[in-house]
Amino acid sequence: MRIPLQEIGHRDSQYERPNQQWVCGWAKDGNPCMLGPDGKGRCTVAAQSICEPFKDGDRWVCTRSDVLGGACTAGPSPTGECACPPPEQPPCQPVRSLRARRTRLTIGAGLFTVAVLLVWLMSPNSLTMVSPGTLSAAHLAIEPPPGVPNCQVCHKGAESGFGRWLSMIASQTETHSVEVNQQCLGCHFSETDQAIAMKVHSAAELSEISPAVEELSMLAGPTSFLLGLSDQVHGEPMLDQTQGTCSTCHNEHEGAAHDMKVMSDIQCQVCHTNQFESFNDGHPAFTSATSISSGIKFDHAKHQPRFDDGLDCQSCHQADAEGKTMLVSPFENSCQGCHEQRSKDHHGDAIKKNPVPFLQLPEMEFEDPVYWPAELAVGENLTPMMTLLLAGDDEALPLLSEIYDGDGAAGDMFEWFFILEDEGEPEKKAQLATAIKKLVSELADYSSSGEKARTVRLSKAFSLEATDPELQTLQAELSAANFVMQMFKQRYLPQLEDDLAGEEVDATDDEELTTDWMASKHMSGWRVDSDEGAISYRAVAHSDSWLKTWIETLGKSQGKTAQMTSMDEMRAGLRALMLDELSGDFKSCTKCHTVQGEAAPWSAAGRLYDASGFTKFNHRPHMAMLNEPGNCLTCHIPKNESSDASIAMPRGFLPHDKETCSSCHAPGKANNTCLNCHQYHHERP
Repeated sequence: MRIPLQEIGHRDSQYERPNQQWVCGWAKDGNPCMLGPDGKGRCTVAAQSICEPFKDGDRWVCTRSDVLGGACTAGPSPTGECACPPPEQPPCQPVRSLRARRTRLTIGAGLFTVAVLLVWLMSPNSLTMVSPGTLSAAHLAIEPPPGVPNCQVCHKGAESGFGRWLSMIASQTETHSVEVNQQCLGCHFSETDQAIAMKVHSAAELSEISPAVEELSMLAGPTSFLLGLSDQVHGEPMLDQTQGTCSTCHNEHEGAAHDMKVMSDIQCQVCHTNQFESFNDGHPAFTSATSISSGIKFDHAKHQPRFDDGLDCQSCHQADAEGKTMLVSPFENSCQGCHEQRSKDHHGDAIKKNPVPFLQLPEMEFEDPVYWPAELAVGENLTPMMTLLLAGDDEALPLLSEIYDGDGAAGDMFEWFFILEDEGEPEKKAQLATAIKKLVSELADYSSSGEKARTVRLSKAFSLEATDPELQTLQAELSAANFVMQMFKQRYLPQLEDDLAGEEVDATDDEELTTDWMASKHMSGWRVDSDEGAISYRAVAHSDSWLKTWIETLGKSQGKTAQMTSMDEMRAGLRALMLDELSGDFKSCTKCHTVQGEAAPWSAAGRLYDASGFTKFNHRPHMAMLNEPGNCLTCHIPKNESSDASIAMPRGFLPHDKETCSSCHAPGKANNTCLNCHQYHHERP
């Protein structure tokens, strides 16, 4: 048994199909015809009722459809006219369906709206018309006189007009957000800070700063109803792995009185996986951290037993002008009282007895006559500083690579001599002697050409530009020591210039030694040792410029790997080896100072931005509350013998106790919002 899809007949049904553009005109009387109109709005019944006789031989034949009764009785006239012509007006006039009328109305309204918008947006005042609102007071200065918008200052797309806006909408990319971000960063951050200003909260950055961050999710406390609702609406919040947008937290065009920096705790926490009710309810405990400081190496716990009454914080630390940060007093005010640096400093006579070797003539024997002070040259190896300077000579560089080859001589000069004998290359000793003599000549040359030659040598040796500040300073230090180099040359190689010019000299011109070592009142820490045929240097005061410059230049030259040639690679390898060799000589500085990469922070700069850039603390209100002696020790508690040895905190302090803070920072007391202690952007408070 078949069941009809629709039991109601065509005369009773009010159903109109979606693709039906026309309906029978008799439908309004409740008597629609079965066939209805065709797709072009023509009545099919009226069309079938039209008779168009055709001639069959000598007679005309009626063609009326059988549906309408077939051929009429009278038939066509002898002239071919229909005996029953249709009425002047068709009996039914089809009308458009309700859906078709709505479609036409919608399209018409849309076209009219687009036309109005085009006229509106392409008018001279279009930017004023589409402005979402007044800028905040901080940004009002960007606008020109009232009524004249200046949108393109922040929105680069506004420069190209309406066409550019349509293109941005059609492309569906984040280009506009990135452009606006760059405009914000360009005004609010320096070029060096822009790269990290937007990503300090990414999971990758937090993991690098403190491994403990990965464990914080296990410490989450109860969350508020609003945070729970946010999870349901937006899904699981995750730490952003990429750059965010400024407008996520800072909403503009909300009026001149709107403070764009104000954010609620809910706004902060909605993006964090570790959510909690408040600072007093669920906030994780403060965790320990690895060393987060550059500059001075100082352990308070080790210094505390040296004071009868404990640490006196104010003797070394003073608040800055705003009272926010505690500054470290200079060496002369804070350290020199105990660590005096005179002829006998706090190292005893270690510096004087163990000066830094600068240049020494190595002991070498030659098969052919070579101008060389054989009786005075007794050095067993090249000094590190001398090696670095020789690396700036293209002809000497291959020789140095052989000497310091780990699979060969490994820095041992006598081993290198044996290798040369085995390989039948004794002439390389003479080549090394020539390179050393050229170095001595350049160091002793006080003319402008000598200064230029030293600059070129240093630029190659350290892979730095000739205009680099550190390199220029090192060149100036070498120039200031010209008199020492001249004394050395006159004593050991008096015919050096003639020899380098190719003239014949006496290769055995050695004079009798008259002193154990030579010095001058102008030589400061320099020393020419006749017994060793060497020049050495000892630091004579705190912040010694000679050692400081060498440390800074070597530090800056590390990591220069871009577009390196084979010679650059050899020099980079030598610098790495010599830096290790010099680590002991630099210990008089590095014992108290941290030297990392290009930057050599000699002063106590405080915490690294990388570790504390989004945590802020203002000492002023806390010091006003704790104006008793030793008030700093309320929060900064030095470690002692009973402290947990596994807790590694910088400066010899225990981790801060969260309960100490939450006792005051609580509802109804001091501010306990997120922004009171934290800020997003990578800058020191």
